[in-house]
Order: sequence, then structure tokens, then C-alpha cells
Amino acid sequence: MYDHVLVPTDGSDRILEALEHASSLVQQYDAALHIIYVVQASGVVETLGDDEFEEMIQRVERAGEEAVETAVEHANDHGITGVETAIRQGVPAEEIVGYTEDSGVDMVVMATAGRTGDERDVVGSVTERVVRLSSVPVVTVNS
Repeated sequence: MYDHVLVPTDGSDRILEALEHASSLVQQYDAALHIIYVVQASGVVETLGDDEFEEMIQRVERAGEEAVETAVEHANDHGITGVETAIRQGVPAEEIVGYTEDSGVDMVVMATAGRTGDERDVVGSVTERVVRLSSVPVVTVNS
């Protein structure tokens, strides 16, 4: 039913529960696991010079590489091997949806923070945008 499952990571511990859920799906359907990290640099271009901007991008990309590596290790600990990884630059929700289309992903599993009260009404979270933009099922795991 599912051949390619994607878990976006932001490097936080919140994604561990999403990875647990995705690992179960990957094993159940004998699917491939994909992990993506998106470097979002918009909004800082205007305030930084070219050298500062490039240095900042390199730092964020290193953080992304570490986040992806941690996620892969977690998947390996659950018996998942051959994990496909990607680091992209851009608007996170758009890059995640674009990756699903480019890579033939047929399910996305994302962590979401449990929101209450006024926080629940805030629009614009990456998870919410992916749910709205995606043409494939998106499973949200409350972490």
C-alpha cells in the first residue's frame, strides 16, 4: 500500500515519536524510509552581508546534516536500513511537498506539538501547511 514514507526533521526530539510511527509503517509495508531537513533562510537575507549569509547557511546545513544523521541512527536502531536522505533550502512546507512529488513518496509522517487554547488558532505551522498542500496522506503524530 505504501512504498515510500517521508519523515521531515527539524532536529528536535519531537520527531522521535514520528520516526517510531514511520518505522512501524515501513516495516509493515516493506517500504523505504526517507528523511528530509529543510534549511529556511528567508527573512535574513536583508540583514546579512553575503559572507555572513553564506556562513549562516553553512552552519544551518551542518545542523541539518546532524539532524538527519540522528534520525537515520534512530531508524537503524529500529531495524530500518537504506534510509534515503535529503537536505533542501527553501520554504519548509513547499520543499517537503516538492520532495514527495520528486521522490515518489506516498505517505508523510510528521510530528506536531499539541496546541491548546490560543495556540491552537495560530495558522502557519509547517505541519498544517503540508497537510493542506500535500497530494499524499499526511499522518500527524502528537509529540
